Amino acid sequence: MSSPRLRHTLARVMAIAAALLLSLTTPPPTARADADPGHDSLVVRTDRGWVRGAVGRDGGRVFQGVPFAAAPTGALRWRAPRPAARWHGVRDATAPARPCPQMPLTLLPDGGPVLPGESNLTGSTTEDCLYLNVWTPARTTGRPLPVLVWLHGGGNAYGAGSDYDGSALAAQGLVVVTVNYRLGALGFLAHPALSAESADNASGDYGLMDQQAALRWVRHNIGAFGGDRNRVTLGGQSAGSVDTCAHIASPTAKGLFHRAIQQSGSCISPGALAPLTLDAAERKGNGFAASVGCPDPTTAAACLRAVPVTELIRAAGTGTASLWGPNTGPRVLPHPPDAAWAQGRVNAVPTLSGNTHDEYRYFTALYVDLLGGGPLTPASYAALIRLQHGDRAAAVLDTYPASAHPSPNLAYSAVVTDQRFACPARADSRLYGTRTLVYAYEFADPQAPPFIPAPHTPQGAFHASELAYLFPMNTVRPLTPAQRRLSATMTAYWARFAATGDPNGPGTPSWPRYTPNEDRIQVLAPDRVGPTGGFAADHHCAFWELSPASRRIVR
Repeated sequence: MSSPRLRHTLARVMAIAAALLLSLTTPPPTARADADPGHDSLVVRTDRGWVRGAVGRDGGRVFQGVPFAAAPTGALRWRAPRPAARWHGVRDATAPARPCPQMPLTLLPDGGPVLPGESNLTGSTTEDCLYLNVWTPARTTGRPLPVLVWLHGGGNAYGAGSDYDGSALAAQGLVVVTVNYRLGALGFLAHPALSAESADNASGDYGLMDQQAALRWVRHNIGAFGGDRNRVTLGGQSAGSVDTCAHIASPTAKGLFHRAIQQSGSCISPGALAPLTLDAAERKGNGFAASVGCPDPTTAAACLRAVPVTELIRAAGTGTASLWGPNTGPRVLPHPPDAAWAQGRVNAVPTLSGNTHDEYRYFTALYVDLLGGGPLTPASYAALIRLQHGDRAAAVLDTYPASAHPSPNLAYSAVVTDQRFACPARADSRLYGTRTLVYAYEFADPQAPPFIPAPHTPQGAFHASELAYLFPMNTVRPLTPAQRRLSATMTAYWARFAATGDPNGPGTPSWPRYTPNEDRIQVLAPDRVGPTGGFAADHHCAFWELSPASRRIVR
């Protein structure tokens, strides 16, 4: 691979892969159903009106496309979410709403999507997208049930709540809520003109505000669906995990959730995807505004609100412009999460946190094998490491020699897995464990059903591979009997954690609490479920803790 081609490939790998990774008021009266509090009826009363759901998988109920905020269109584009309008009669809630605006992720050579969700195939141009979905179990005890609110991944640029089927977790006794939130520039653009019209003189983080609006909806309404507003777990994967990390550090999220689940995404530890400062986010916003024809700061706010949504997502959907995420400054995230932890100003709730063993193999398969011209050679692997790590490259190559791995592709995958996922997840557990209960895991099924073909890179336990074990997916290869047993174990763990803050219970192997001294992480694999003390050595975490290359990623 020639040097120019190498640089082009690296730029594409890092830009698009990173994109994939990744007003409290007095509450109104809690919504309730006419008689029994929503446990059995398909017609439920929310604080904005009645909704009719349907019988879902396994006999539970599912309510889809329920509005939790007003359409963020026109003058409400790039403003904090407002309450949804009330409606008369019974609103049909038997089909999902459209995803928030995004490009389709149909990047494969055959035009297929690179992720299994429907939103990744279709994309969307619909700004009226602030809706959520609710799953309840078929059988209830009559007592309020614990609630899981799920934030989808997709680099804060792709995905939808409707991509996730909550039925398997609901069958374990949960009420499951999956959420849409504004994405890309529409969800995370900061700009001086937008800051000037804001009460806190800051902008950005509209996607985080949407997520908190959904949590407030849950607080006001989930009792009508049989849920317990005092046992809410906020969780997510990849970007959804990074956002969950941000909410733990958010003063406006206080009291909105009581436990947290972070799957493959950190905003704090070395190697994490850190929020931008407001100044940096506004500089990026200035460049974006100019790219869509709004360079004049005095008219930028009105100009941006007049830009058609198709132009906004086209401008925000390619190259480095597609990297969007939270910034500090707005009151939803006034301080960097690591500073909030250092000052003790966090929502320190019990946390279940972890990663997959082979996170980056998916990205190597996609952006090196399928879209980058073929597998790495020993020479191009070394050149890629030198290009990426500079003065530290020799130490990286000594720690990850190509000869120690089945292929250069797998060597490169191990480097990025350890630096950007595994060791940050462990560092989060070490930090969180100083203030709260933590249960740490590593998903390690080497035969997890792949999302994309992998001609030169066996994907193993790749990024997002654990999702098929928690949320049923018809678009991937069916799980084997052993994998189905692992799925049942995992959904039981997740449900018990949501219920009590502790995943342990009858019928599943003991999962020890994580402590820095013992440093034990629960392995989740078809042939083994139990703790290991070898995680740090397996992923060379001592090397990354000492390496300047492990500095936080600031977009």
